[in-house]
Amino acid sequence: MMQKTIIRLISICIAGAVVLAVLGSTAGTAAALKSVHGSPAYFASTNQNSQEPDIQWFRDQLKISDRYVEEHEGIWGMSWAHFLTMVFLGLFFLGSLAVWFQQQRRTKDILESIRKEMENDDSDN
Repeated sequence: MMQKTIIRLISICIAGAVVLAVLGSTAGTAAALKSVHGSPAYFASTNQNSQEPDIQWFRDQLKISDRYVEEHEGIWGMSWAHFLTMVFLGLFFLGSLAVWFQQQRRTKDILESIRKEMENDDSDN
């Protein structure tokens, strides 16, 4: 019983840390950019202008048409395809972790029932 409580407490702490990291990183990044350059928009426009010739050179070399270039970014500067892939990967990981914990619990229950049966058989003899 104590082990289940500890596992639940650790799971809640990890989940809270992940949420705080995600929320804190977006707020912290915006605050850092604002303190350095005055606004995040300044940094984005300056960075985009300085990288445009380099990106254009790669587009020319690889013969990438402008119709394949995304005009709108998704969440946190990622493309929507990348974001959704990461979401599904995270969900798959959490699902796999849940299945693994269930398997471990079930194995423990089976071994415990076998141990009890062996003790009962030994006491009957």
